Amino acid sequence: MKTVDVLVVKLLQLIVTTFFLFVLSLWYGSILLAPLAIWYNLSAFLGGGIFATLVASGLTIGLGFYLAKLPGLVDTLIKPGVELYKLALSTVCGLGRIASNIKPKATPANSEVKPTDSTTTSAEAK
Repeated sequence: MKTVDVLVVKLLQLIVTTFFLFVLSLWYGSILLAPLAIWYNLSAFLGGGIFATLVASGLTIGLGFYLAKLPGLVDTLIKPGVELYKLALSTVCGLGRIASNIKPKATPANSEVKPTDSTTTSAEAK
């Protein structure tokens, strides 16, 4: 029965790890894909040609440098992801500790079943 308990805890650990991996990928992926979305939309708005693409990329890079120089903006965007990572790590490690603390049920030493020997003769039984 204890192996079932360990398997349930390990399954929960896998589910929690998958959830936090998805959320962290969504958080940092959206931060990284925002400039690409701006560049694509500016390029489409300006007409879509090579000149529009160059202008849109220049505007996107300029906007990125401007936003990077704002005090505390980058830290404000990165800090929730780091805190989420710390929460995920503590949760997964806690589940691992729970799984390692599950011990099999101890059997008493007197409960050993001794095999019966049916080969004894009546002389040995006396």
